[in-house]
Amino acid sequence: MGHIPATAPVRISAGRKLAIGVGDFGCNLYWQMTQLYLLFFYTDVIGLPAQTAGLIYMIALIWDAAMDPVVGLVADRTRSRWGRYRPYLVLGGPLLAPAFVVLFVGPSAQTVGAVAFALISQLVFRTLYAVVAIPYASLFARVTTDSAQRGDLTGFRMVCGALAAIIVATLTLPLATALGGGTGGRQGWFILSAVYGVVATGCLLLTAWGSRGLDVADQASPPRRPFGEAWRSLASNRALHLLLAAIVISSFSTTMFSKNLLYYFKYIVGDAGLGSIALGVMALTIVLTTPLWAVALRLIGKRNSWLAGAVPTVAGLILWHVADDQSLTLLFSALGLQAIGAAAYVVCFWSMLPDTVEYGEWRSGVRTESLVFGLTVLGQKVALGLGAGVLGMALTRFGYTPNVAQSPETLADIKNLMFWAPLAGTLISAGLIWFYPIDRRTHAQMVDDITARAAAPSHPG
Repeated sequence: MGHIPATAPVRISAGRKLAIGVGDFGCNLYWQMTQLYLLFFYTDVIGLPAQTAGLIYMIALIWDAAMDPVVGLVADRTRSRWGRYRPYLVLGGPLLAPAFVVLFVGPSAQTVGAVAFALISQLVFRTLYAVVAIPYASLFARVTTDSAQRGDLTGFRMVCGALAAIIVATLTLPLATALGGGTGGRQGWFILSAVYGVVATGCLLLTAWGSRGLDVADQASPPRRPFGEAWRSLASNRALHLLLAAIVISSFSTTMFSKNLLYYFKYIVGDAGLGSIALGVMALTIVLTTPLWAVALRLIGKRNSWLAGAVPTVAGLILWHVADDQSLTLLFSALGLQAIGAAAYVVCFWSMLPDTVEYGEWRSGVRTESLVFGLTVLGQKVALGLGAGVLGMALTRFGYTPNVAQSPETLADIKNLMFWAPLAGTLISAGLIWFYPIDRRTHAQMVDDITARAAAPSHPG
């Protein structure tokens, strides 16, 4: 008689999917604020040299990345009446908000104290962010093993994250300027960070509520496996290797565009406020096109959706590079095309990553979901940190000086960096994903094989 899985996937209501996805709204208030504005805040508000600011950012992100697998290993071993990952949202969320606010209250000017405060406050924030973000990401592999429902959850999550990106991108600089008496005023940055922290905490607590009953401890705790088994499982996970390499290359290369965007509009176009509008337009485009890419996942698969998303990204980069610096219509059209491609990348990434968990378990018999998520985010953050560090050094080498008119050579170097680096990264990442081995049919077969293996009676050797 055929085996009936003991734990068939539970159908998750739309309301609960939204509650689980809204945690990414909270996480992205933090992430987007630090990604889009913190380097700019260090250079053009505090007054740190670009190379110093980039180095601080790089050290902090690499520290964050190093914390991720540690948090992942601890979370994998967590058992509580609240579940495996929910306790980190309930307890860690309220601690993360004040650490975020502290990022924007330190001393200004180029002093040892200002540099030390910026670095230490970032390390504290990044540590607490890892404690919350890794369990949240791991929750998506825990609440269901159904690939279609994971795609739906990813859609909810990405829309929520993109909405947060719209708010942060569009409102942060204008409100900080208005509340603080100019871009150099500190009060506006402090007020906004406090507001974002309160909202983010509420979102994370809502996710903990929405995932109740889904993030449950195993009925029987699995045997503690040596770390060597976990690492051998990772070593055999070809799907993870390809996805991780694509993520690392893409994250590093796109940093050269995204973190330069505010500088581009401030110094090349001549209007810093347009930088916020540009970031908001990109985030809004991601929101509008994310549901379309979620549909594409079902129609043409995750691998093909990633490859299709590379087309508008490359087209947008080329249009950006050839457009006149004062042609706002062409510049914003180029940003829209890139945002369409970015939506595909984000949806595919977060939908493909849980599937690599089953691929590793199918190949090795060992399931290490938090370690997979932790190591993947480690690679992404190391790449982002190195990108910020390289960008800071590049800006210094280009002759960049905050809050003064830049030389034509400096402006030309910034524009070239914004084109060639992301173009190369997009093409290489797409080439790697071409060889990604999982589609919907193979994933369903892997889940069936894993279920049958778990149900098979074990015989003593």
